[in-house]
Amino acid sequence: MVTMNNNKKYIFEKLILSFLKAFISCVFAFSVTWCWARFFNAEVPTPFYRLGYYFMFALVLASFIFIAKIYGAYNIGTSSVTDLAFSQIITIFIWQIVCYLLFSLVSFRLVEVTVFAVMFALFSVFAIFWAMAADRIYYMLHKPKRTIVVFSNIDSYLSMKGLRSMERRFNVVKTINAEKVPLEELYEKIMEVDAVFICGVPSEYRNEVVKFCIANQRIAYVKPKISDTIIRGSRTIQILNVPIYRCARAGNSYLYLFIKRIIDIVFSLLCIIITSPIMLGTAIAIKAHDGGPIFYKQARYTKDKKVFHVIKFRSMRVDAEKDGVARLASENDDRITPVGKVIRKLRIDELPQIFNILSGSMSVVGPRPERPEIFEQYEKTMPEFALRLQVKAGLTGYAQVYGKYNTPPYDKVQMDLMYIANQSILQDIKLMMLTFKIIFVPESTEGVKEGQVTADRHTAE
Repeated sequence: MVTMNNNKKYIFEKLILSFLKAFISCVFAFSVTWCWARFFNAEVPTPFYRLGYYFMFALVLASFIFIAKIYGAYNIGTSSVTDLAFSQIITIFIWQIVCYLLFSLVSFRLVEVTVFAVMFALFSVFAIFWAMAADRIYYMLHKPKRTIVVFSNIDSYLSMKGLRSMERRFNVVKTINAEKVPLEELYEKIMEVDAVFICGVPSEYRNEVVKFCIANQRIAYVKPKISDTIIRGSRTIQILNVPIYRCARAGNSYLYLFIKRIIDIVFSLLCIIITSPIMLGTAIAIKAHDGGPIFYKQARYTKDKKVFHVIKFRSMRVDAEKDGVARLASENDDRITPVGKVIRKLRIDELPQIFNILSGSMSVVGPRPERPEIFEQYEKTMPEFALRLQVKAGLTGYAQVYGKYNTPPYDKVQMDLMYIANQSILQDIKLMMLTFKIIFVPESTEGVKEGQVTADRHTAE
């Protein structure tokens, strides 16, 4: 009876959330279709009739849903109100560009942009109110889950500290060290809560906890290890009627590599043309500030530990590393120049890497390249760090889109390995589109703590 009630409640909640998503999607698609009929259809050589309007509605609706899923515009409950509204606005902006190009294509000319500007403004305001309402409805339906956190060492415990900031979803009532609590005692505590977060726990212990949670209708959230990430991306095969996970070094088809290289070349050429005024202005500003060099080059590792020299706009003083020690930028680093603060915040310092992409030493999407000195530091405490070098380094990647500048290296490696295990052209395009979003998110460019040589907690002074 309890299971049946829970299932009905789950279905009801899913229906409400699905309605909220369908509502905003259809409102936007209908509005754009109406604008097409009202302002643009008469200009088409062969005007659309009823069937054509249905087709246009379906097309703009499908494009909105596609873009919304990429940018997380439907992430009700898993995103804050601010992030949900921001994701909607980014989605609307990209979608309006797509609609503008579509209308221009059908009209065989560039249509008036004013209507789209007005729609963007109205849709953005509507999206903000929708995000507030959707968030409120979600938390009316979902009360905070009574939660315990199970960990085994200080690193795993610290990795879950941010969970307490999600008090609207999780009410953390207890933290338990798996090394000090036997399974039988933990099972009793699990029965008193709704959910369990498991992080850094030995695999055998963890697996028993997960099985117990499933058997007793408790939700288990597991922070994966690098080995879990590798296995998750493996290929399933059958040997003598036995299911086997085939784990091997990343290998890509020649077709994928060829298309990826074409995308790199086209992307870099377009970016050079579009951003040339920005790069010229940045170069003048850097030179005018202190008379030092405009660019700086650094040796970095790419696929199979091959060394290349990355090109960036100089954002620090000329003598930033006069002591010869390689270190990442900290939160309030006094080595960063006034010009550097601006171009780093706007990611303009990364633009010259377009030339690295054009030359073939980098790709648009891939793990970020590390300096040899910092790479060696990481590898000493985390040998798995070298697994990132299975593919060519990139300008942006999974870790850059979903992590932050100061995200721990272990978590970045996991993100990079998730990308490596699931490489595809669609995945690359999705990450390229998401990179546009993080340009406007300040948290993604946070520095590491003062005195920290790398992003690894163990190397902090």
